[in-house]
This record gives sequence, C-alpha cells and structure tokens, in this order.
Amino acid sequence: MNKEQEKINELWTRGAENYNRIIDDEISSFRSEAWKKQILGQVNTKGVLKILDCGCGPGFFSCIMAQEGHHVTGIDGSELMLSFARERAKRLGLSIDFRLMDCHELEFADNSFDLIISRNVTHTLRYHKVVYSQWKRVLKPGGVLLIFDANWHLSRYGYSEHDESVRRYIECMKKYGSDFSGNVYDGDEEALRERLKKHSPDENEVWDNELKDVIRPDWDAGILLGIGFDNVSYDRDIIEDLWDDKEKCIYGNTPMFMIRAEKQA
Repeated sequence: MNKEQEKINELWTRGAENYNRIIDDEISSFRSEAWKKQILGQVNTKGVLKILDCGCGPGFFSCIMAQEGHHVTGIDGSELMLSFARERAKRLGLSIDFRLMDCHELEFADNSFDLIISRNVTHTLRYHKVVYSQWKRVLKPGGVLLIFDANWHLSRYGYSEHDESVRRYIECMKKYGSDFSGNVYDGDEEALRERLKKHSPDENEVWDNELKDVIRPDWDAGILLGIGFDNVSYDRDIIEDLWDDKEKCIYGNTPMFMIRAEKQA
C-alpha cells in the first residue's frame, strides 16, 4: 500500500466512530429495504450470489446482502471500520468474511465473484484504472459491477460545487440543527462559515487525486469501457428513494449516481 493510500485510510479510521453511528441509523431505517431493491434489481443471476463489498466500512452493504442469504466478503483499508462491521454482523446473526485489504491489490483468485458493490469509495481512489481492472479480474464472466458514488470532489474548496455545497450545508444546519458528523448548530452563522473555510483547503491535500475537476459518472464509464467491461450504463441521480429529506437538503447538488457494468461472458 502506498503512502497516499495510507493517509486516506487514516482519515477513514479517524471518522470510523461517527460513520458507524450513521450506519446504525441507516440499517434501522427505510434505507435497508430500499438499497436491497436497488442493488439486487441490477443482477441477472438468480439464487445465492458471491458478493464482494469493496470499501465496506462498518458493513452496511455487507449486512443487508447477507440478510438476503448471499455469501458476502467485505474488504476495507481501516481495521477500525472492519471491527465495527464484524460487531454489526455478529449482532445481526450474520456470517460475513471481513478482511483488511487494499482495493488496488485484491488478494482473490480470478473469476471469484458474481457481484461487486461499492459505495462512496471510488472518489477517494488514487488510481481508478488499476482498481477497476482488479474488479474486472475477480468478477466471474457475466458478473456485475455496481459503483455508487457522487461528485463529492467537486464540493472541495476551489471546485465548481464548493459554494453551493457550503450554502446547502448552512441551510441544513439551520433547518435541522445538525449535520451527519455530530456537529450541532449554535446559531452563529459567521463562525460556521469560518470553520468551513479553514477545513476545506486542508482536506484538499489528502483527497487530491486524478479526479481533479472531471464530471462523473461519464469519466468512469470511459475507463470501464476502455478496459473491456460490457454493457456499461449509469444513472446520474438515484437519491429519490434512497435519501431522506435532510440528505437531499445538504447533498442534493451532488446526488448519488450508479454505474453498472458487466464482465464479458
């Protein structure tokens, strides 16, 4: 694992406890059933699937897929994230294989999985073509890749969606009194704006990667087609049935997209 990826994993570890709380809320909400429908509606194969959840975090996708009777392997670069995932699976009575692993260097044999899923992972990758090639390698012929992410990189300081993201964040704090990271609004809008200004440039140093100012998912689709995936398609906005009103308020300018691709049968 290179030093850049180690820094990213350290950031994920730092935010693991808060992210785990978010998943606690998510798994007990309408989102569990909504995401099951979203994911499994994209798969042609019937019966039990072998699924790889890449960047599984505290195990949301892994757990809801295991609840449906599928054999799931979840990988992540943060051991703390994996510890939360293991605890969650145990609490739900699920058997899931969680492993510490880098998406850039998968330790699986060729043609191992029917389905690969990832959420809010690909915007942090250093080398997308490397990872997407690894995912293609370990997919079975006819297997499906589903990427769920958003143009989060465009919300960073100096990029096209930054100002609108700040406006929406402040609107959300005023309307709901808090964000999704445990921050509570104290009524001081100017102090909040100053905090956001100081925070954003620091984040750029860590998250800066080959995305720069590209528009996704178009950019990803080009890579997937270039390395030989078949039937590549995407939906630019899938939030209607998957996000609540608070999420739509704060993140609506960078809606979650879905990319679907198949390995040639």
